[in-house]
Amino acid sequence: MPIVTQIKQNEKNKNKVSVFADGQFLCSVTAESVAKMRIKQGDEIDEKKLLDTLFESDCQTAFTKAVDSVCKSIKTQKQIEKYLFDKGFSTAVVQNVVQKMKEYRYVDDEEYVHIFVSTYQRAKGKKRICFELKQKGVDQEYINLVDELIDDQKEYALALAQKFAKGKVMDQKTVQKLYRHLATKGFDFDTCRYCANMLAEGVDEYEY
Repeated sequence: MPIVTQIKQNEKNKNKVSVFADGQFLCSVTAESVAKMRIKQGDEIDEKKLLDTLFESDCQTAFTKAVDSVCKSIKTQKQIEKYLFDKGFSTAVVQNVVQKMKEYRYVDDEEYVHIFVSTYQRAKGKKRICFELKQKGVDQEYINLVDELIDDQKEYALALAQKFAKGKVMDQKTVQKLYRHLATKGFDFDTCRYCANMLAEGVDEYEY
């Protein structure tokens, strides 16, 4: 079996070291993985130990990248998985990292739904919010929480309707545009109709 002849810190990445065996470059891994696997100069290193060290190193690197990503903006589990796959990490590494991030609560889709609803319920209807959560890969069991978190959006929708109608003549055509405007934001039929009715007083025979 090869003998480790040198462990040298990388010049460009201080968190990594280059491992040499029998005088030849063997691999570049995190210093932490070398310490965890107890690899030192003079050791014999077999294929299994090498593969375990490479896996541990990839997990540590992927975890650091994933944490940096969620520190910039909160992510769903699916978003983190896609981010790591796009970085070229294997399925085994991604699964390991995601599990660790869930344990540390760096990734928590239930909490993500709470934050997303709190942030957007004044600007987006329930249907739009549910659609966007699904696009972000949130499981349906968590999307179902939206019904519990959002009760009545009429007040928020009316504020948006008043902003849309400001300076406009509220004739039948404008009322119809208002209704479509709110519908595209994901507000339900009753909410859209309520807002249209509130702003359409005096408009004769309007239809949606």
